[in-house]
Amino acid sequence: DREGELIGIEALETLRAVRPDLPARRARFSAMAAGEVRRAFHDLTDPDWALAEAAAARQRIDLAWGAVLTRFLTLECGSGRQVLSAGRVQTPTLRLVADRERDRESFVPRPFWNVTLVAGDPPFDAEAIGGPFWDLGGAQAVIALAGLEDSALVADVQRSERREPPPPPFNTTGLLAQASRQGLSSPRAMAAAQDLYVRGEISYPRTDNTVYPTALHLRDLLGRLTTSPYREFAERLLAQPSLEASRGPIQTTDHPPIHPTGPAAKRRPGTRLAVYDLIARRFLATLSPASVVAVTEARLRLGGVEFRAAGTRVLERGWREVIPPDHPALDLPPIQPGEVLPVRELRLTHDETRPPPLHTQGSLLLTMQRLGLGTKSTRHEIVDLLFRRQYVSGRSLRATASGRALVDALALYGPEVTTPTMTGHLEDRMTAIAEGRATLADVVGESRDALRAVLVELRTHEDSLARWLRDATFLEKDYGPCDACGEGRFVRRRAPNGWTFLGCSAFPKCRRRLRFGEAAQRTPWGSAAATAASAIPATA
Repeated sequence: DREGELIGIEALETLRAVRPDLPARRARFSAMAAGEVRRAFHDLTDPDWALAEAAAARQRIDLAWGAVLTRFLTLECGSGRQVLSAGRVQTPTLRLVADRERDRESFVPRPFWNVTLVAGDPPFDAEAIGGPFWDLGGAQAVIALAGLEDSALVADVQRSERREPPPPPFNTTGLLAQASRQGLSSPRAMAAAQDLYVRGEISYPRTDNTVYPTALHLRDLLGRLTTSPYREFAERLLAQPSLEASRGPIQTTDHPPIHPTGPAAKRRPGTRLAVYDLIARRFLATLSPASVVAVTEARLRLGGVEFRAAGTRVLERGWREVIPPDHPALDLPPIQPGEVLPVRELRLTHDETRPPPLHTQGSLLLTMQRLGLGTKSTRHEIVDLLFRRQYVSGRSLRATASGRALVDALALYGPEVTTPTMTGHLEDRMTAIAEGRATLADVVGESRDALRAVLVELRTHEDSLARWLRDATFLEKDYGPCDACGEGRFVRRRAPNGWTFLGCSAFPKCRRRLRFGEAAQRTPWGSAAATAASAIPATA
């Protein structure tokens, strides 16, 4: 990949600073397989200077945007020792979180009603065709019409089979997204994957690839798993005459998808074991056959109203034997067309439309990948940075007051910084460098001009921007007057060990401290008594 090529070129330039005539050739392989490595050393190529310059352009551009914007915001708009950072990837990512939260806040739920028929022995549910009903009167009319009869006629039964193909191999973003669904933060999951790689238990964990290269010996990898807890699955796959792996949408030549390279070391349950289990099961699932379920759809008629019921039954578990579904299949009881079923219940249920869910770390990483924000190696670091800057919080991500103020202010006074459009354009220009259609100097120069234009716009509105950000920061961190000295105010501080606490702004003159309790989170401008009641005094 680009970064790997740049590392090689920088090492070569260091050596040639001592020996200018030092020859160099490049071995390119994407998998640590004997045949692939031998082929690479047999077919040596020249170093790709254009590919390395594309990576160098990214380094320079990211450094320039991050350093210049962060310095301006911190010095001109910050308060106290707070660091206000921004960047060409960080800020659009923060806006994704803020916009999703704003969409939820502006969402107006719409009521609707469903009419459910419970019929048969054993009973099963069927929904009125035409639902959901957006007015109560229409739903009540359906109830009244259906209630004229006490038995339902099975008008039609359709049976079919549905195949669920196995999931694609893991790349970095896919692994971290799945780990997030299991309750693991992106930094913890990535740190665990890196540790597993160093120990030789999985392949290189930083990759965009979702297609196994032909040089990867899948049977050898399965053979190594026969001494692991996944022995039964591995032996069953090895017994097949041929292996056909699933394929994802992204195929690159830098590194193969993430896969186990051997059995996991014996260790206590924890993050590393959980990450290894995700990787091993996904690898086995990608080599397993499709899951096949039988689908039964029945149409019932009651008092002139038609109802629809559906059920599923597993025929072949396939890859679902390795990764069980979240919800078990529920089949309909045996019924035939023309059969008359007793009515158990006719139910009217009320519900409302749901707002879009808040982003999780996993969904945010997938959105970043789709929009081309960041790289496989940096996306999880960007998300972690948003937490460390206290721009976002929670497992379901919400922008803090300072995070929302920052992205709203920049969207007004420097909109180019907050959208993926500018980042996408620069990524296209870096690709042009790698393909020889542009030079490093040209692309860096274009980026510098764009950054200068943004900075000029921000300086024009510097006073308004500074007031906006300082007010938001103060409102978020201020927790009312100190109940000890009466002169200072409780402000949120962070200890060296990472714990957040309330301290007096008159420190060191006043050393009053309060530890956060659950009720103390985000309750600024409360009275000192209320603040003290919701916090626990720290030990001396």
